[in-house]
Amino acid sequence: MAYDLENLLSPLAAALLLTLVSFDLLFLLNALAFLASALLVISVVLPRAQATDAPQGLRDRLGHGLTIYLRTPRLKGLLALSLAVAAAGAMQIVNTVVYVRSDLGLGETAVALAFAAAGGGSMVVALGLPRLLDSVAQRPLMLTGGGLMTASLFLGLLQPAYGPLLLLWFLLGAGSSLVLTPSGRLLKQSCREADRAAVYSAQFSLSHACWLVTYPLAGWLGSQYGLSLAFLVLGLLALTGTLASARLWPDGDPVMLEHEHAPQHHSHLHVHDEHHQHEHEGWEGPEPHAHPHRHAPGRHRHAFVIDTHHAHWPV
Repeated sequence: MAYDLENLLSPLAAALLLTLVSFDLLFLLNALAFLASALLVISVVLPRAQATDAPQGLRDRLGHGLTIYLRTPRLKGLLALSLAVAAAGAMQIVNTVVYVRSDLGLGETAVALAFAAAGGGSMVVALGLPRLLDSVAQRPLMLTGGGLMTASLFLGLLQPAYGPLLLLWFLLGAGSSLVLTPSGRLLKQSCREADRAAVYSAQFSLSHACWLVTYPLAGWLGSQYGLSLAFLVLGLLALTGTLASARLWPDGDPVMLEHEHAPQHHSHLHVHDEHHQHEHEGWEGPEPHAHPHRHAPGRHRHAFVIDTHHAHWPV
């Protein structure tokens, strides 16, 4: 909601300021606002990290997060839907101005309202979805979001007038929010707390890699071959992402999984939990501590995530 409100209100604030100050002064004020934002970020004091068996270096954390991400079926489905979000969002962000001003011949106010339609659809869903998620599974809602974005892009091939375009952008924003609003919940569900930062970093990196493809693609197709081809190609990307997600993310997707453990002998930081019940010799020190230990083979059922003791998803 904060992101969408910023997109809606910042152009309005800029327009109002231009009635009071010069264009050059507005740029200076904007630069000062960026500086103030940087100072606020620097001023934040983060809690001291607790000892954990998660990798500590940036490269190791990113690789660890990618490993967990790409071995978790529901997160592979999220990545495919992230491609759909990037395809729809790139078309809307990059080409709205071109479509409204050049193809429809309308003014700046019409452009602002078109962006507001997409933001409004996103906010409506963001407000209502958390309560709905208490009774409806995430997967069908997120796949519905992919379908809405795909349909909006393909309907753009009809070269809609301004009113229908506002409706399409509203549906596109709603579809995007159907995917993005539950994504944090999905990431949290799919990893240990110690691995959460690494998995969130993986999502940030992979989803932005999708935007890195779709942003220039939307601009290049629109400028070189026209907006109809841009609607078609980005619509096909959104459709591909949605269908891939439906295939990669199994229906049902239970959190609790029964699985077998092979015997394992290793050393890492740990506390004594359901996976660590073993004898000590007295030199190991306070928990969490690291020492060579063995896990006996066995079969059990619990909330399953990829971690030190679960390297692969059960088949």
